[in-house]
Amino acid sequence: MNKIYIAAVFIVLFILIFVFLLLAGKLPFGLPGLNKTPPVKIGVLYHSSSYKLAFNGLKDKMAEDGYKDGEKVEFVVKELSDPSDATLATKELMEANVNIIYSVSTPVTTRVKNEADDTPIVFNIVGDPIGPGFAKSFAEPGMNLTGCTNLSASLSGKRLEIFKQAFPNIKRVVTFYDPANAFSALSIQETRKAASGLGIEVKEVLVKSVEEIDAELAKLRPGEFDGFYNTPDARVVGRIDKVVARANELKIPVMGHEEDLAVKGVALTYGANFYLLGRDCAIVVENIIR
Repeated sequence: MNKIYIAAVFIVLFILIFVFLLLAGKLPFGLPGLNKTPPVKIGVLYHSSSYKLAFNGLKDKMAEDGYKDGEKVEFVVKELSDPSDATLATKELMEANVNIIYSVSTPVTTRVKNEADDTPIVFNIVGDPIGPGFAKSFAEPGMNLTGCTNLSASLSGKRLEIFKQAFPNIKRVVTFYDPANAFSALSIQETRKAASGLGIEVKEVLVKSVEEIDAELAKLRPGEFDGFYNTPDARVVGRIDKVVARANELKIPVMGHEEDLAVKGVALTYGANFYLLGRDCAIVVENIIR
């Protein structure tokens, strides 16, 4: 009787110790999903297929580094019809309790910043993070935003110079941009400086919506301009197919500001590869997770 009682006690103790170690994760095996850490939720906002490349690059590089979607991380993607939609989309991401927000382009990030409270924001394809208030300085962000910049604004003058070299007869070009886009405003300043030295007149057309872009494209007339110069602007990039189609009708070349636009039909482009910028920014998100 005593032997049976002692054996029963040992069995109960063994079971209790086993269960304790199992729950504590001290055993080399466990019940499926019992000790699984919930994935880090990453909200993603971008506008147009060009900016989606910056997400594709980030997602691919993070998967290579062991952060696969659906396992260690979960991407909650908001593909925007217009940058202005970022306000509502950010509110939805906050309600979904995302841990990090990955925001692509200056106008999208501006709206995310206003809605995301203290949630870490990683921006990309932002030509000037200081001007719009995304960071205090390159050395010290000083807030809940950090990320990657393509410094595209500073290349705007060089872009116009290359356009002139390729098409020497260019004397008058047209460009569209939203004056509320801080990055576009900075870029056009550099373009104006270069234009005066190159003998090129730049007609600036201010557009604040997709409808205005389409309407202004329709107003362009044959012989009015020698080329279309693309000032970096998220909304205009989202309509680059329309821009190229209209330019082809007018028989004028289009100068782009990033590599992917060459695939979209622009005559020349001088700038960054958005997919590679996405890969470069993966380490920033990974550092926040760690």
